[in-house]
Amino acid sequence: MATHHRQNAAGRRKVQVSYVIRDEVEKYNRNGVNALQLDPALNRLFTAGRDSIIRIWSVYQHKQDPYIASMEHHTDWVNDIVLCCNGKTLISASSDTTVKVWNAHKGFCMSTLRTHLLLKKKIYGEAMHNNFYFCFVFIFLIFLCCFSLKLDL
Repeated sequence: MATHHRQNAAGRRKVQVSYVIRDEVEKYNRNGVNALQLDPALNRLFTAGRDSIIRIWSVYQHKQDPYIASMEHHTDWVNDIVLCCNGKTLISASSDTTVKVWNAHKGFCMSTLRTHLLLKKKIYGEAMHNNFYFCFVFIFLIFLCCFSLKLDL
């Protein structure tokens, strides 16, 4: 749901509310894909969609329907995704100003990190040190360490 505020000539605020109605399970990306991550060990492809959904696809298997599952928690474009921890964890950065940590094998959100109101564009890099995972997000030409999170995997 999106809400837009406008002011008319008389100075009164006009509120416009819009809803997106979609199928219970949408197998295909709408409006494009911003990033891809391949897990060659499990033959899975992760897509970061402009429809706020991360989808999981089967690759290297000649199946009629390669769609496996969707991971839905973001409310705006998913701009970038990174697989880490030997493919067990997926990190996503979104225009909804959140960075999410996902269980890539089971497809659920383990943690949400709320960041500044700046638009999240790209996960620049990641590193592991003493069981702490560091993710760097590219925000308007400034590299920031957006979080450090102990992962008990």
